[in-house]
Amino acid sequence: MKLTFAGAAGTVTGSCFHLEAGGTRLLVDCGMFQGLPELEARNLAPFPFDPAKVDWLFLTHGHLDHLGLIPRLVREGFRGRGVCTVPTRDIAHVMLMDAARIQEEEGEAALYTAADALAALDRFVVQIEYGEELELGAGITVRFHDAGHILGAASVEVRAEGKTVVFSGDLGNRGKPLVTDPAYPPKADVLVLESTYGDRHHPPFEESVEELRRAIVDTLAAGGNVVIPSFALERTQEVLYILFHLWRERKIPECRIYLDSPLATHATRIFERYTERFPSPARKLFRKKRDPFDFELLEYTLTKKDSKRISEERGVIIIAGSGMCTGGRVLYHLRDNLPRPESAIVFVGFQAMGTLGREIVDGASRVEVLGSVVPVRASIWRIEGLSAHADQPILVDWALHADPGQVFLVHGEEPALAALAERLSAHGYAARIPAWHEAVVL
Repeated sequence: MKLTFAGAAGTVTGSCFHLEAGGTRLLVDCGMFQGLPELEARNLAPFPFDPAKVDWLFLTHGHLDHLGLIPRLVREGFRGRGVCTVPTRDIAHVMLMDAARIQEEEGEAALYTAADALAALDRFVVQIEYGEELELGAGITVRFHDAGHILGAASVEVRAEGKTVVFSGDLGNRGKPLVTDPAYPPKADVLVLESTYGDRHHPPFEESVEELRRAIVDTLAAGGNVVIPSFALERTQEVLYILFHLWRERKIPECRIYLDSPLATHATRIFERYTERFPSPARKLFRKKRDPFDFELLEYTLTKKDSKRISEERGVIIIAGSGMCTGGRVLYHLRDNLPRPESAIVFVGFQAMGTLGREIVDGASRVEVLGSVVPVRASIWRIEGLSAHADQPILVDWALHADPGQVFLVHGEEPALAALAERLSAHGYAARIPAWHEAVVL
């Protein structure tokens, strides 16, 4: 059995793991690298395997850094079967078509087209539920477990050659309103574990909600705008859910709330199809026909004309992508609001090294936005308790339940990887941090 770390090795993004077992070749994820230019250049690098020889592709969830290179994989010969959960298939359609549109707009630098994205979606012929066992033949079985990260997210358990290999995928935080807590893994011989927040302890969710409330109240009192760069999947829907409750409980002033992201709007409509998968409080709310994705303060701005009109507004909340400020409509709102001392930029998610979001949260006094150098005078808030990723205590607890013989740490920057490795070592587990394209025999 051989495992090749084709992505997310020594970095957070680009998830892709190639496993050869029992004469079968399978992939877990095939994601896009994001962040520093040298990382994004890897999106053009040859795969360390032959796509045409891959039999199965298991998709953990619908974020671009886990599925963004699947169209390229298909274009280069993959004809195997794709497997994911039912919600992930719907999310993948929205995410890949949006990514293809962006790629086509970039012209010569395009990785793939809309036709490539549709061909990729055609490969996902198998949808399974958590706990359901899929037999691949040759004594190999695969089972998904709820990863609790976003709607439909899964950890992947592979049983082959007498061993159990578990890929965590992205593990979720606990106590979130729209996704259940991550399920514990089975006993594993080999564990491939994400480490995004391997060096962090998240504050309690309630504290983070209060911090968001204070940011809104203080900023609106000063006559400024609250700009929330937000990921289209899960984070945007969670922020809407929180704002809905703050408004109903009269804890924030009445103000217009703009969701200025067509992608997030489409993703929100998908979430509305799967409300029965939400934790009990949210599920009951939707059963009572109270929709936190459609309330009187909230306006969806789908057209560019509507988006531009927001620049004339004062005392509003603006939710826009991309979450790490690498593109999208949030750039226009940053250009308008970063120079304003009365405004606030509120970050509610991870900011990868090399992104504009990371520059801002790291304290840059000036940044380049849309070709212009803009001073940073707005208040900058970083709210970590809303993260969709597990923190160090959750990661360690989850790993201890797997009780693995071998641990490989992926999906993390160097400080997070090193801190999690040290913590696991204190529990008697020697964790290995693989290099990009490294192959190991299990």
